[in-house]
Amino acid sequence: MNKVDLIELLKEYKENKAKLNIKEKELKITKTRLKTLEESETSLTTAYGINQDIHSKNQISNKVLNKIEENESKVEQLEEEIKKLQKEVKKLKEKVEIVDDRLVGLKYKEREILIAYYVEGRTAEDIGNRLYFQLFNQTRSDRHIQRIIDKATEKMINL
Repeated sequence: MNKVDLIELLKEYKENKAKLNIKEKELKITKTRLKTLEESETSLTTAYGINQDIHSKNQISNKVLNKIEENESKVEQLEEEIKKLQKEVKKLKEKVEIVDDRLVGLKYKEREILIAYYVEGRTAEDIGNRLYFQLFNQTRSDRHIQRIIDKATEKMINL
C-alpha cells in the first residue's frame, strides 16, 4: 500500500464506517423481508357458499397462481438485492478494517493525532494548540505535529 492510498482511506474512514453501518442495516432488513416472504403461504382453500360450484371446477384459480408467481419474483428480487448489498458491505468492511488494523499498530499519541488530522480534518496548528494540550497539557508547533503525522503515516505504511 502506498502513502496516497493510505491517506485517502484515512480521509474516507468516517464516511466508510457510516456507510458500512447503513448497508449492514439494509442487509438485515432485506433478509428479514425475504424470510417473511418465504414463510408466507398462499391459501388454496375452497370457498363454500351458495352457487360456488358454478365457478369452481376443482382447479387452482388464476388469483392463486398469480400470487405464487408474484411471490417468486419478489423472492428473486430480494435475493439479488441481498447479493448486491453483501458485495458492498464486503468492500466497505475491507476499507474500514485496513484502517482499523493499521491504527491499532500506532501509539496512543500518534493514533489520536492522525485521527484528528486525516479523519476529522483538523489542521496541524489546531492539533498542536488544542488536542495536544488536552492530552498532555503542553502545546506543540505545527511543524512538530506535522513530523509526528509523517512518521505515523510511514509507520502505518510499513505495517
